[in-house]
Amino acid sequence: MTSLEAVAVLRPTPRPIGPGELASDGHWRAVCEYPGSTPAEMAVQAGKAAVAAAHTPVARVRWLVHAGVGPQGGQGWPVHHHIQNGVVGCHGNALELKQNCAGGLTSWLLAARLLDDDGYSVSTGADNWCWSDRFATSKTVGGEPFSDAAHAVVISCGGGFAKLLGSGTASCPQMADDWQGRAGYWEAVDANDFQHVYSRLTATRSLDSMRESLRMFIRAIRAALADANVSAQYVTHFVPQGSDTGQPFRSLANLMGLPWSADLHQHTLDHGYLGVSTQADALVFLAQTGNLKPDSIVMLLAVEYELSATAMVLRVVRPPRVSTDGVMRVVA
Repeated sequence: MTSLEAVAVLRPTPRPIGPGELASDGHWRAVCEYPGSTPAEMAVQAGKAAVAAAHTPVARVRWLVHAGVGPQGGQGWPVHHHIQNGVVGCHGNALELKQNCAGGLTSWLLAARLLDDDGYSVSTGADNWCWSDRFATSKTVGGEPFSDAAHAVVISCGGGFAKLLGSGTASCPQMADDWQGRAGYWEAVDANDFQHVYSRLTATRSLDSMRESLRMFIRAIRAALADANVSAQYVTHFVPQGSDTGQPFRSLANLMGLPWSADLHQHTLDHGYLGVSTQADALVFLAQTGNLKPDSIVMLLAVEYELSATAMVLRVVRPPRVSTDGVMRVVA
């Protein structure tokens, strides 16, 4: 059974969202900005912090798996190996996973599957939106204000503060083409392009499509619960992807009998949309607030455009140690 040894989150101090940056009916209150840095630099910082907190022998790191939503580096640059070199040097190997907002949690799952009995895996995720208009969708069609954040997780086959009990995935791949913007595959896509696609989908999405997404989330969660041999009634914490109103995840929690945390949702609104780092940041928040007690059961859910989902069930073995150093927060 695989374990989480350490989770590190690089999250700048949030600043209040100003006039004109949010639609009139929006609920987001703040956003995190980290100018002057790149996703790769942020991932290396988080990776080093997690490895140090877990006292990981870098010679036994087998894989580093990196994920992000926005651009991670220039086309053709193997950014995953740059991050690997910055975190563990020449040890093991590395790959980059592309699954947009669900990529962070899915990278944990993949890293766990790549483990051998005496090795370690490191997952990193990062995004920095200072190059673009992070409010492109939040000020027009009620989308998310994108925050700059990074995280890293060290995974092993023993020890750690939490055990990975089970996982599940599901998808609606027939919806993928709805998200295609520019026809030219070589053309760069900026925030305005994404905003146009988002606006089109918001205006045309049907109730049937929304129900299909909800059923897909349910399949992923049920698969994870079955894999973990755990009933929903025993889940003590539910961590979904961030959203403005909490929907559709508030309804999902009600349907599945999962606990909805108003405090966690308010924490989300106070920090902006954290993308691939959402689940890691939530674990840090739960640890900081004293909620990760022995035998706590945590259901994590990561979602990509509401057309794919990854769910993971964790059992807390011991309350993790919590430390803060500037913008870096670590639990181990």
